[in-house]
Amino acid sequence: GGEGNGSEGNMGEDDNDNDNDNGSAGEASPESTLQEQLPKLETLLKVTKYYERMQTSSLQLAKLTAQPLHFQWTAVSSLWYKESLHDLLATLEKIQSLLSGKGNVSKDERMANLQNYVCQMMGVSNVNDIESRCSKLRQKVALLPRLAETLSSRIVTSDRHAVSENDWDVYLETLLVQDKKREALEALSEIRGTPMSCGGGNDNNTESTSDDNRVPQIDDEHTIENHVGSLLPYTQRNKLERMAGLSRELGMYGEAEGYHRELLLAFPDQWTYWLGLLDACSASTDEGGWKRCRAFAEEAISTVESGQKYALRGPYLVLLELASVKVQRLDDSNSATDAAVMTALRDEICRYGNKFGPVASCCFADVRSYLGVLVKATSSSPGPNCTPEDVLHVLQWAKELWTANCQSNYSADADVSRDEFRERRKKIRTFIFAVQVVYGIAAELHDSTAQLLQTYAPSESEMVTEWRTSLSFLPGVSPKDGGQKEVLPGDEIVLLASQYLQFQANEAKLTPFQQQQSSYDSTSNETTTPLLLCAAGLLEEAMDQSPYNPHLKIAAIGIYSQLHAAHRALTIYQDLGVKQIQLDSCSYLVLPTLIRGGLYTSAIKLSTSILRLHGSTSKEVKDYATRALRNGLLFKAKEMATFQRERMRPSLQLLHSKGLVMDAAALMIPSDLGGDIMAARQQQQKGGGRLIPSVQLGAEKGYCGNADEDATRAERIAIDAEGHFNAPSILHAATQSSHASFDGFVFSDNRDMTVNSFEILYHNSHSTRGDTIIKSLRRGQMHGLLTRAIMAAGAAIAPKKGKVPKSTDETVYRCQSLHHSLLRAKEFVHGADMDGVDRVLWEACCQLCEAIIVVIHGSDGGDKSDDTLASREKAAASIIDSTMQLVQSARTSAGCSPYTGARICQLLPDRVVPLFVLLETVAGLFSRFGWGKRKRNTKAASGALADLALSFRDLLSEMLCAMSQYRSFGGGHNTVGVGLESLIETGASLCVVEEDSIRRALKEVISSRELTGERVDPFVMQMRESLNTFEEQ
Repeated sequence: GGEGNGSEGNMGEDDNDNDNDNGSAGEASPESTLQEQLPKLETLLKVTKYYERMQTSSLQLAKLTAQPLHFQWTAVSSLWYKESLHDLLATLEKIQSLLSGKGNVSKDERMANLQNYVCQMMGVSNVNDIESRCSKLRQKVALLPRLAETLSSRIVTSDRHAVSENDWDVYLETLLVQDKKREALEALSEIRGTPMSCGGGNDNNTESTSDDNRVPQIDDEHTIENHVGSLLPYTQRNKLERMAGLSRELGMYGEAEGYHRELLLAFPDQWTYWLGLLDACSASTDEGGWKRCRAFAEEAISTVESGQKYALRGPYLVLLELASVKVQRLDDSNSATDAAVMTALRDEICRYGNKFGPVASCCFADVRSYLGVLVKATSSSPGPNCTPEDVLHVLQWAKELWTANCQSNYSADADVSRDEFRERRKKIRTFIFAVQVVYGIAAELHDSTAQLLQTYAPSESEMVTEWRTSLSFLPGVSPKDGGQKEVLPGDEIVLLASQYLQFQANEAKLTPFQQQQSSYDSTSNETTTPLLLCAAGLLEEAMDQSPYNPHLKIAAIGIYSQLHAAHRALTIYQDLGVKQIQLDSCSYLVLPTLIRGGLYTSAIKLSTSILRLHGSTSKEVKDYATRALRNGLLFKAKEMATFQRERMRPSLQLLHSKGLVMDAAALMIPSDLGGDIMAARQQQQKGGGRLIPSVQLGAEKGYCGNADEDATRAERIAIDAEGHFNAPSILHAATQSSHASFDGFVFSDNRDMTVNSFEILYHNSHSTRGDTIIKSLRRGQMHGLLTRAIMAAGAAIAPKKGKVPKSTDETVYRCQSLHHSLLRAKEFVHGADMDGVDRVLWEACCQLCEAIIVVIHGSDGGDKSDDTLASREKAAASIIDSTMQLVQSARTSAGCSPYTGARICQLLPDRVVPLFVLLETVAGLFSRFGWGKRKRNTKAASGALADLALSFRDLLSEMLCAMSQYRSFGGGHNTVGVGLESLIETGASLCVVEEDSIRRALKEVISSRELTGERVDPFVMQMRESLNTFEEQ
């Protein structure tokens, strides 16, 4: 009931009602808007009915057993029932406005059908009865919270049993749903919570010693299983948190301030409490609140901190926050005051850095946002090279910090005392923090970044030397020697050095005009590639020393992705040990790289694991939610169901994985599914040969251009599309999309971008949420076209005696389904951001689908008496000629902007394979109508198709040529030639990175690119050889 089960519909059947022939692209018509609301309406009707049964059953059970848990079930299910009714009402009101706004809908056949369908779902005779149904629902929405309050209040006021935290939460929720915040606050004040045990202050909780609120003893799991409902009482901490929040909402800022003070005395380093205190204090218009907040922070520093083992970051950070908020509220009315406020922020940043830079590795993460505030507030200085004085002060302070704490000139002593070891660790942390500050400010000042780095930051050579010194200067057990799975103190220095190298490489890249004059990839620049190789070699060396640092591996994945070494990036990703839910949050790091690197089988394996994760999670949530309900953890059960419905089921990575699986299925190599392909390749090379995998387009899955095989697979895909966690279900997701705007599609972006928090100077680019949705739905549109085109061609009837074959219900149905899918596909890409080759190949695929419809069903409109084989052949030939012009246009576009290997690897599954499959499908259909390949000189349609096939063959040949340049990298097969030696020497001269490390990275790049060629070229050659038959015959 938590997930819902939207109406997916059958392919073709829903299509007939989904034709948006009204309205322009980008603005949905009322019919299309209503069509999009129907799945949501059906889901809400099912969910509402489920919650109604749940509430009724719980009430009956409570009457029979009189158990407090069952009464709470009834109360909370009433609240959930009310929530579902509220959502249902909102949807019905929107649908009703669409129906009433159309005017006389009886004359609009499509709108009338939609109206009848809505009435059928609602169980009413006509649309006017929906209003009376809504009126009844409104009465229920008003009644259910009162019922829940009555039932739950009976539990919390009873003296027969101990009231648990969940009992109080249910009662409070019944009040808050009715906007009874003051009553909820009064109820909270009556709760006697268990004492707060953390912190160094008094919790001022005299009531918490009562026997009624003593924490129950839990011996083992049987104590919980044998107890009906929840055991845990309300805690004083939870009570104060909720009272503080409600007080702020009610405008009782003085009381809220008091509650936060009480919490901070017990938990002085809890940042959320400091923010709550700041909000409460800043509500007053005068400076009194600000002064009280600052005074309390200073008091915490002077009194509470003295009883703590470690320094408290919270009080210092709130002082920084106070200064930052003041800067952001400046109105430029008093320049002297403004300067003083910005200077205060600058001083607080330096104070915080001096205090926590040596002891907390997260110090820069704490001050990073405040550095941005300072730079933006002082950015009004004239001229691009004029850095504000306050910013220069911070930069100079940071430079003095890293200079004073540099240890590369120290000697490594064999015997180091514990105190000296701690001092060295503080120095290296201070060094790292100071460099991070310089990088953070330089990254904000885009016009002066390079100049500021040269002036205030250490060179990459100095940082590499400092890191190498730390390996011997900070004695300890290294993880690679069998120590604990920890990171080394100097790992952050390697990350900073690699950031500097990537920044320099990015600055040295070819301009767009220069890239057009070069046939090589943009990374083939004379300076860019050595810098990237230096960064890769440095990270390889660091990963050897610290193999359990995830940030080193993520940084290496990003660099190898820029060097198009997909297999090495995949190997490092696998070493990260990404499992379970992390597949949904971290797979974005490598999935696009696998496609750009031609490792389609590996992309399928990873995407399939994501699909399996979501399928298993959907089943497990039901079990865990049931356990939570039995144990009285009612809101945890709701939380699980909500998480599944709102985060997992509409996951962005799930949608992306579906599209990748469908795209790459035809390019899967079965032999690559098991084991390490690089290890097998190297083993084969040791035997004197090269491992070239046996490939075949559509070997096990996907479409391959064989009519019989494709027809069988198309039927299978149509069946599998009904399962939400199956890859083919993306066809239905694409069906529900009518235009290029993705605003109507609710997908949860679960990608964890915080794993890239080490990126300061250079940020690896990742696809945005919108781009991912559009590209995934575009894949769904394409495979919807392919599936419908193959099914339509399979249902075609061959003509007899030169006459047009009679249309059957099946052929009409298939052609209409393909026609409506084609309309949606064209509308979806209208105005979309696509490069020239991508767009023309997309249009070529659409035109081949039009040719299939014309041959099977004839042209729409006109006099059907003129529908002859000759007219169909003429129309089809005209469409094919136009398609050939598009392919020629793709070749011309490629000539103006040469292909890169990565772009070819992307185009192959997205456009090239679908175009080849459609071309072969059309060829089979033409042959059935007597226009086979052998009649290219006598039949216009056959001749046009042959010309198209040969033009497409030439396009494939050009792609093969580009792939050879892409993977050669200036040398031979897996050997380091003279040109590559110069790359190594150049890299070693640019940075203090050993030549062996650069050589190692270079070999990884060469091996990965050769592996890419071995898994891409054979498919292209197979398609090219198949197209040769159009010339031979």
